[in-house]
Amino acid sequence: MDSSLRIARIAGIDVMIHWSLFIILFVLSSYFYVSHTPFGFANLGDFERIAFSILASIFVFVAVLLHELAHSLVAMRYGVKVRGIVLFIFGGVAMMEKIPKNPKEELAIALAGPLTSLLIAILSFFAALITAGGISMFFLISAYFNAILTIFNLIPAFPMDGGRVLRSLIARRTSYSKATKTAAGIGKAIAVAMGIIGFFSLNIWLLLIALFIYLGASEEEKIVTAEDLFSRFTIGDIMTRTVISVSPETKVGEVIDLMFRYKHLGYPVVKDGELVGIVALKDIMHADPNAKVEDVMSREVITLKPEDPAFEAFRIMGEKGIGRIPVVENGKIAGIVSRSDLMKIRELLDFLEVLEWKRS
Repeated sequence: MDSSLRIARIAGIDVMIHWSLFIILFVLSSYFYVSHTPFGFANLGDFERIAFSILASIFVFVAVLLHELAHSLVAMRYGVKVRGIVLFIFGGVAMMEKIPKNPKEELAIALAGPLTSLLIAILSFFAALITAGGISMFFLISAYFNAILTIFNLIPAFPMDGGRVLRSLIARRTSYSKATKTAAGIGKAIAVAMGIIGFFSLNIWLLLIALFIYLGASEEEKIVTAEDLFSRFTIGDIMTRTVISVSPETKVGEVIDLMFRYKHLGYPVVKDGELVGIVALKDIMHADPNAKVEDVMSREVITLKPEDPAFEAFRIMGEKGIGRIPVVENGKIAGIVSRSDLMKIRELLDFLEVLEWKRS
């Protein structure tokens, strides 16, 4: 995530904080400062009141970190690559490359977070009973928060853990794709119901949560549907084999002419038959037209192989925000796959499915 700062590395996982985290830390500290027991420290003296308010707001996100870390550690046990954990204004997210399609494995990963939060809630509750003063109030707030975190995450709707639990249970009796559509449909229905309640009760938080759930369910359904569609093809099936490339010696002005002529906004840079970079519109926007491509091109190029699954291109383009990926075979450029190639395949498959439905 952009604008994030790495603060730690735990079990090989980068822990990052987004700048928006500081906003919610201030809001939570203020809330704890003005609220009375059991939701704040207004009953304490000024120094303790300030100290415990700040400490409790920080621990809220320590608890979120532990929740996401539990997901990550179990996922890594099943071979899932975790790129990092980001803490931000709405909580935290573990950035996993791919959730296993095995129902048992997904269930274990999904439940790891809520079970960790539940354990923290139970331990905090008993700690509150055997301590006194501000420390007891601190543990009581921890118990309440982690209990809420457990319950909220078990709502059976994406992107919450409960949505993945629901999908894993449904996937035991049907395909992963159908299970996702069913779970996403249930999640959307819950979001609509929450939105209606939030609208008539004038509860802005409930409306925001409803929107969050609805968008999360839609996004999960879209990704899995795309993966199901593209799983039928390899990169070699859909790539464009006639590649328009430029050399490192090509002038920026010539690249601009190519963009106007072919309407492509990025070109592989090839030297002696080998890919050495890629030049895109963002690279030449402020460059001198007489400058050479080798002076402005991106040298760190993401590439694919013809045998890679087509969904890999869809995933990388979505994550990296790029529109085309060169395809390399035996060190030589063999083709290029673009976002438009993927969209055309998707449109064609959707058309064929509708045509088959009409025939039946």
